[in-house]
Order: sequence, then structure tokens, then C-alpha cells
Amino acid sequence: MNPISDLKRFVLRALLRLDGIPWPDALLDDAARQGVLPRPLQSDINQAKRELEQAGYVQADPDDLDGMLTWTLTEKGRHKAKQLG
Repeated sequence: MNPISDLKRFVLRALLRLDGIPWPDALLDDAARQGVLPRPLQSDINQAKRELEQAGYVQADPDDLDGMLTWTLTEKGRHKAKQLG
């Protein structure tokens, strides 16, 4: 399998399970490193998140207080994640 495709599926499913709660970027990276085998490179994780965002499946927002980035699904992403199971 393509590691980027596996990471995209993982990210969509993980964010769906949070039911709309924004997830910090660092925690999403850690979860992807632990949840996808073989262990992905950080560059692959970044690429997967970037491609999902460009396609309109996820949304990244910086926190106004500390600037930390958080991720959530868009409606399009929620629909796709439900299809993945």
C-alpha cells in the first residue's frame, strides 16, 4: 500500500472518532506514528495532512492564545470518514 493513502485513512478515521473535538497537531502526529505500520516518516504524515486539507477533508486552525495548530474534519471529511468505517 501507499503510505500516504494509509495515513490519510488513519487521519480521517481518528478525527471522526473525536466527534468534532479539535485535535492538536502534535498529538495527531504521535497517533499516526503509533497507529500506522510500518512507522511513517514525519514528512509522509505532513504530506498526508496537507493533501487532506487541500482536498477539503480536514481543516487546520491555529489557536488564538498560543498559536498551536488543531485539526478537525469538514463535512466532506466526515462523510468520507464514515464511508471508511
